[in-house]
Amino acid sequence: MSMAVGEKVTHKMVSHIEGTIAADWQNLAYHLPLNDKGMIGVKNEIDNIEHSDRGSLVGQCKNMLIAWLKNDEQATVTKLVKALRDMGKNRSATEIEAMREVQEDPVTVESNSSTVAEPKINMNRRVEDAELSKIAGKIGTPWKRFASEQLDISQTEISNAAQKMLPDMNTYNAAIDVFHLWKNRQGDKATVKKLWDLLENGRQGGYLSLDIYEHAFDVKK
Repeated sequence: MSMAVGEKVTHKMVSHIEGTIAADWQNLAYHLPLNDKGMIGVKNEIDNIEHSDRGSLVGQCKNMLIAWLKNDEQATVTKLVKALRDMGKNRSATEIEAMREVQEDPVTVESNSSTVAEPKINMNRRVEDAELSKIAGKIGTPWKRFASEQLDISQTEISNAAQKMLPDMNTYNAAIDVFHLWKNRQGDKATVKKLWDLLENGRQGGYLSLDIYEHAFDVKK
């Protein structure tokens, strides 16, 4: 069943919600609702999202919205606006409605098994620190598994990096540390292509999502 023009949720809408109501994302999850499994089912999915990205309310909010889009084949702007209004977020609802005519960037939910086109940039150049920083800011709790399985970081080094999360359990500090370790060890081999392939391995493994790293390399939908 095709979706009416103006009803596709866009990246701009998701970014707007992240920036305005991230602290209230769990309430939004219940109002959408996040899935069709009742209150208990929504609560279980909320718990999973919290566990996967403990260091960032913005990341949790985005992951919740992506999960909603994946769970509900008819996840529309109308449903999103109604949920916001039911929550009393009338200003956000009005702002989202104003965006509905701009449909150049609808969110596409990728399955883990799909092949993702590489970004249209020089894949053979050395990865930049700014790109690593963007990924570190999004990766959340899976940084440990990714560091061990893909970056070949030792458990001792991972433990040392984890100490940098204190006192506020900010995963960014630990993630950027292991990314820099990897880049320094790889030298000229630390290319965009190499990192992209490693990140794709994590996505295929089911513990990373494309939204964690697509923005770092300006991937266009």
